[in-house]
Amino acid sequence: MTYALEQLGTLGSTMQIGEPEQAAACAAILDLITAAIAAPPTQITGALRSVYGPGPAALWLTGERASVSAAGFHNALIGARLDLDDGHRKARGHPGAAVIPAVFAEADRLAAEGQAVSDPAMLRAIVVGYELGLRIAAARGFYARTGFWAGFAAAAGAGALRKLPARALAHALAIGGETGPHMATTTAPPAWPQPLGSDVKEGIPWGVVTGIAAAALAEAGMTGPLDLVDHAPFFDKAAVLAARPSAAIAEAYTKFYAACRHCHAPVDAFLEVVAGNDIALEQIDTIHVGANSGALRISNNPAPRNLIEAQYSIPYCLGLVAVDGAEALLPMTEASLGNAAAEAVARKVSLSIEPDCEARFPAETVVRVSVAAGGHTYTSETTSPRGEASQPPSWDERLEKFEVATASRLGRGARGQWREAFGQLRDGRLGAVRQLLEQRPD
Repeated sequence: MTYALEQLGTLGSTMQIGEPEQAAACAAILDLITAAIAAPPTQITGALRSVYGPGPAALWLTGERASVSAAGFHNALIGARLDLDDGHRKARGHPGAAVIPAVFAEADRLAAEGQAVSDPAMLRAIVVGYELGLRIAAARGFYARTGFWAGFAAAAGAGALRKLPARALAHALAIGGETGPHMATTTAPPAWPQPLGSDVKEGIPWGVVTGIAAAALAEAGMTGPLDLVDHAPFFDKAAVLAARPSAAIAEAYTKFYAACRHCHAPVDAFLEVVAGNDIALEQIDTIHVGANSGALRISNNPAPRNLIEAQYSIPYCLGLVAVDGAEALLPMTEASLGNAAAEAVARKVSLSIEPDCEARFPAETVVRVSVAAGGHTYTSETTSPRGEASQPPSWDERLEKFEVATASRLGRGARGQWREAFGQLRDGRLGAVRQLLEQRPD
């Protein structure tokens, strides 16, 4: 019997990429860097070195270095901190924050050891990380946050850069999956109440650490449970191994708001209704969002107590854009909290499951939004969020997102440096981007 992870190990060790996959990897890097720069800096670099040790890998945007594990943790944390990083519909999570920090940290280690690391090798490793991680994550028969499966994706990316043979790569996947953070709320609905907002969020950094370690341990000969994803109903083995029309990295969506993906379609639909019917803020009586069960499982607190709660609140996101416009969510920051006018609008918001929206979930997160104003009710079309994989944004749209999201974090000169680096990135050259990531922004 050949296990699914063995076949994925063969796929990952032999996978070749072309221009479309390379372009998708470059776009994913641009997107994660945008999210990382926009995020508020952390104060944990010293603690990370204490826990995971010193080393050669860059802690992005700090001017500091530490071990590969510390860098993977730090860079995944800031990449995912604002919920502005990419996602995957069927996997119901965030692959870029899992894969890209692992690959970049491994590249720093290899370079410090005097081993040549080419840009094409890094881009291929990113594509492999997305491919293997998303095949597994999208085939789950249960809900789990990204941290639960991030170890698979990080192990695949790190293992690909290490050039692990098929057998070792399969064991890296098994080790990463078995030792990753098995989050407390992994069922739908969750067995435990949703936790309060915190930096732990979906546990992605811990998955990255276990995935990086898994690649190193598998290379050293450690084995993992190769049958890990062969058991129904927990995983659908046929889905894990199914032929695909394109690489999994092409299935990722892009975010244009720093909030949970469940907030995006309601915001887009609301803005369309308000603009299309010339509805003033003071005219709004109620807002109703017809959505799917996933949208009702997030906290949806109309008066969030911290930034993470705000990111998971459809009512508060609607309140912010009603008061301050769409750019209030690009990014949403601590300064966005406690907005009395936004909270007042948020308390006018109700949510319910719309049967046809539920039928299309999780493959799609469509909604319909109704706004009652001035004695009339105006209802949107069934709306998908902007940036879906079926309509990926252009490079220029991604650059525009970078400009808006980082305007408060970077001066004009620094943004110019990044634009030049992104011009090289578009051609598959990573040197300038890596150099800027190693520095503290001006």
